[in-house]
Formats: sequence, C-alpha cells, structure tokens
Amino acid sequence: MTPRLETVSTVLALERALEQRVLEGQFRPGEHLCEGELSREYGVGRNTLRAAFDALVGRGILTKAQNRGVFIRVLTERDLADVYELRAALEVHAARALAARRTVPESVREAFARELSLGEGSPQRSRVEADLAFHHSIVASAGNTRITRVYEDIAAEIRLCLGQLVREWATIRLVAAEHEQILIAIGSGRPATAEAAIRHHLEGASTRLITRGGTGGGAPVAN
Repeated sequence: MTPRLETVSTVLALERALEQRVLEGQFRPGEHLCEGELSREYGVGRNTLRAAFDALVGRGILTKAQNRGVFIRVLTERDLADVYELRAALEVHAARALAARRTVPESVREAFARELSLGEGSPQRSRVEADLAFHHSIVASAGNTRITRVYEDIAAEIRLCLGQLVREWATIRLVAAEHEQILIAIGSGRPATAEAAIRHHLEGASTRLITRGGTGGGAPVAN
C-alpha cells in the first residue's frame, strides 16, 4: 500500500504564506509585524505565529529585536554582495560538475526555453523567477542534494535582495545571451570554461545590482 502524504503543518503553511507576502512586497522593509493582527487574520494562536516567525528569522527574511518584536529585514548592498558570493560558490561547483560530464541536462534546457518564451513586456516578477529557475536547475542537476538544499535555503534571501534593492530588471535578450554562454560552456566539457562563464555572469550581475540597483535611478540590471 502506498503511504499517505502527511498534511503540511499549520506552522509551515503559515511560514510559507508570510514569506510569499514579504517577497511580493506587501510589507515594507523594516515594518513591524503585529502578532495580534496576524493571529486574528490567520486564525492561529500566538505560539504558532511565533514558531513561523522564528523559522523566517532563521532564514534571513525577518529580524527579531528583544522586547520590540519582529520586523521585515532591511537588506543592504553588503548583504547582497555576501549572498552573491555564496551563490557564486555553489553555482560554480555545479557548473564544473556538469561540464566534467559534458552534460547540459534537459531540465536546464527547459528552464532556458521557458525564459526565452517570455516577452520584454512580461512582468518583472516573471522574468526574475524565470532567471532564478534557470540557475536553480543548474545546481539541482549537478546531483549534490546537500548543496541544492543550501542553495534553496538562500533562495528567499536572493529574492528579498532583488525585491528591495532592484528597481528594474535587465532585458530578456541580455539575460538570455549570458545564459546561453553558460550552456555553451557547460556543453564544452571544460570545467574551467564553465566556471569562468558562471563567474563572469554573477560577478557582473552583482556589480550592476550594487552600483545601480539601489541608488542608480532605475538603470537596467541583470541577475
């Protein structure tokens, strides 16, 4: 008999719901989250809400101040640089592993194709998600489940950085051109070439995000 899947706990469901609202910008950076209001809104006890808060604090989405409560984390350019440094390390490892096999997995090609299907008039959120899906597919395809877990743990922080610090996204053409070079590099069978392509893409993106995204009056940036 096939075992039945367990229902997601109330705490986890609440954590996901709050995370989605944060990433969609429904709360302002630095905004205080009122326990009473949210408990009533979701029909949960304060202990359940606090457990969800603690999980989001642990993942870098919220911050907690003693005797003051919980707040939406305010990210800085230094935070973005740190996140991208870790992200680059994980993606470089994955790209090298795939290049050593001389393999561009079908899931990576499919993610790239979905990205290409978007038009320049597509919502920024759709373009951001397509871009991140491409990168996630590279990491997941390398087959190291622990590295994939770490990458997924920082995914919300990446989105929060982009949501708070980026005003405009790059054109589909620009991002797709850089992603295509990554695919070519992985398919070449040369790990060093794949590493160089990933580093060039992410280091260039990080520089553009930091120098233009938060302060540059809406200049296009890429991830």
